[in-house]
Amino acid sequence: MIHLLNRKMLFTDSSAEAAAQVWGTLKQHGIPYQMKTVNSMGSLRRNVQSSMAMNSVHGGMPHSSMADAVHYVYVIYVRRRDYARAKQLIGQ
Repeated sequence: MIHLLNRKMLFTDSSAEAAAQVWGTLKQHGIPYQMKTVNSMGSLRRNVQSSMAMNSVHGGMPHSSMADAVHYVYVIYVRRRDYARAKQLIGQ
């Protein structure tokens, strides 16, 4: 585990594929990392979406017109001492 005060944000993106490529590269080169996944949709919007999904039935299945709007942001941290090397390895 990387201590909160000893880490630096290396990568942030909403693409799971891009995040997987970054952590794969880090893993391949033996650089420890931490990943945090953040739901970028606010709690009010999540509650509205859940309510709509529960109250609206289409063809016997819950349906929400906002279901496709759920997005996640992937944040990858590395140790401060590994930051320069990691940044170089992922091409940033």
